[in-house]
Amino acid sequence: MCAVALRQSRSEVSRVTGARKTAIPGYIEPCDPTLREKPPPGEGWVYEIKADGYRAQLHLHDGDITVYSRTGLDWTEQFSSIAASAHKVNAKSAIIDGEAVVYGSGGLPDFQRLRRELGRKHSERVRYHAFDLLYLDGYDLRGAAYEDRKRLLQQLLANAPETFVYVEALEADGDEIFAKACQLGLEGLVAKRLGRPYRSGRQETWIKLKCKKSETFPIVAFVEKLGAHPRKIASLYVGRHKDGKLVYAGKVRTGYTETTARELRERLDPLIRRTSPLDSGSGSRRRHGSNRPSKLRWSMAR
Repeated sequence: MCAVALRQSRSEVSRVTGARKTAIPGYIEPCDPTLREKPPPGEGWVYEIKADGYRAQLHLHDGDITVYSRTGLDWTEQFSSIAASAHKVNAKSAIIDGEAVVYGSGGLPDFQRLRRELGRKHSERVRYHAFDLLYLDGYDLRGAAYEDRKRLLQQLLANAPETFVYVEALEADGDEIFAKACQLGLEGLVAKRLGRPYRSGRQETWIKLKCKKSETFPIVAFVEKLGAHPRKIASLYVGRHKDGKLVYAGKVRTGYTETTARELRERLDPLIRRTSPLDSGSGSRRRHGSNRPSKLRWSMAR
């Protein structure tokens, strides 16, 4: 495996094919990779490590810093350590696409540790995995080829603070590198097509390969967000079927949008019951009840 070489000088951004001189735009809907079980066939693909973190879009313009979430929310406060370090990036204006992560004890991104760090001022744990450059010093780069954007990004971050981590693009056999990534305990990879522009929304030129398999859980309880009108879900409690019984599996606090939270609350109304479904002989409610809020509404939605 070898990293994609950089050949483009940042001073030559105006000469990059597809670069368009324009004022810096606002939040840009991110490119969303298509999930596949196997690496794409054929040549012309490179692979980037997929971190287990929060997608974050960094905007730098004349000293002003804004960090957006995946859905376009202003999360500059939550990502304050990234924003603070961005002032040291050597650019007048730039838009970077990346992922906020925190490393665990094994040296791999740990999502739960990241959640605990959000909002802490000057956190030394948060890292920004930068993998694409959408705008630089007066030029919109979304129309430029993937490899040209990567060259400019690596040069931009050459002397950046340690908070910023440039995500290498690796050229290798897809099946081989995916197998190695999973053996190392990584979340997965993102395969990206060389020569292609950056496009918002779901794209086939970016392929997501996940090592960790997801599982479907029944919703057994939920907590409403206090004071929300209309009503919506603040958090979910889920279970799993084991040996013919429903046992407690954990709490879900992210993974659904504001709209989904409201719609889910309405759908759960006719399914609410007065007793916990975990009381059916498993004793799970007694074991886990101390970790739950006192006011729960039980449901058997799937």
